Parts: sequence; structure tokens; C-alpha cells
Amino acid sequence: MAFMEPYAWLRSKFRGCLLGLALGDALGAPFEGRAAVSKAEVRTAVANREVLRYTDDTHMAVGAAESLIACRGFDARHMINTWVHNYEREPWRGYGLTAPRVFEMVKAGLPWDRAAETVGVGGSSTNGAAMRVAPIGLFYHRCPARLREVALSASSLTHAHPSGREGALI
Repeated sequence: MAFMEPYAWLRSKFRGCLLGLALGDALGAPFEGRAAVSKAEVRTAVANREVLRYTDDTHMAVGAAESLIACRGFDARHMINTWVHNYEREPWRGYGLTAPRVFEMVKAGLPWDRAAETVGVGGSSTNGAAMRVAPIGLFYHRCPARLREVALSASSLTHAHPSGREGALI
């Protein structure tokens, strides 16, 4: 058996998870909102696209990873500010209604831990928080209790509704 650098296998799995997230997002972007898509439609879309571009979902997952690395763990204020900064740099990534509304309220001075509660009835219940949670799962993979706590807390930054939070947790 060849020598393997300590934790190289784990780093490889982490890279695979994040790459799979971005590729799935980019491949699925043209079909967002559709109930069903055939394999032929996917093949045609890929063949006709010169460049695959990831959407807001991957963009926010990247921001979550950036924040976790910079802070060596979860810091809600840093994470929301990272997302705001990244959104301002690339708002064309296909952001829905929820996150930009929350970002604007945070920029206007509403406390980051309250902004998401004002979107929708009881907060957003969409799947946005679930789409960006992978870096949190990777970062806290050895501590299930902390993983649960951070997944719920990070999802609450934009998706305060219990359904939105539970989607991220699952």
C-alpha cells in the first residue's frame, strides 16, 4: 500500500463534497423550479453551454466555508457579513428574494440575529439554508452536537422559519 499523507483521504472527501455541490448546482441551474427533467435535457444543456456557472447556493456555501476558516469555527456576525460582502461582489449569481432582503436589512442596521425573522411569515421556509450547509457539516463532522447547533444557528441567519432551519439540519 502506498504511503498516504495523514488526513489526505479526509481532505479528498471534503474536496469531493464541495466540488459535487458546485457541479450539481451549475448543472441544475438551468432547470431550477422545474418538477422533472429528463437525462436528455441535461445532456443537451451541458453540450450547449460553454461554461458552467454556479449559483447563489454555491456562492453562499463558499462564504460559509470562508467564514468558518477565517474564524476557526462559527461566528454568526462574521458569516452574515461574509455573505453580504460576497453578494455585493457578485449579485448576478441568481439570488432569490430571501437572502438579499436580509442582507439589505443588516446593512441598514437591523441586528443580524433579527433580520431573517422579518422575511415571510415567521421567516423564510425555503431550501436556501439546506443548499449551503455542506461546509458546516464538513467542519463539524467530528462533533454531532455542535454540528446540529451550528447548522441551526447558521440557517437562522437567513431562514428563521422552523422548516427552513430543519431542512438545513437534515
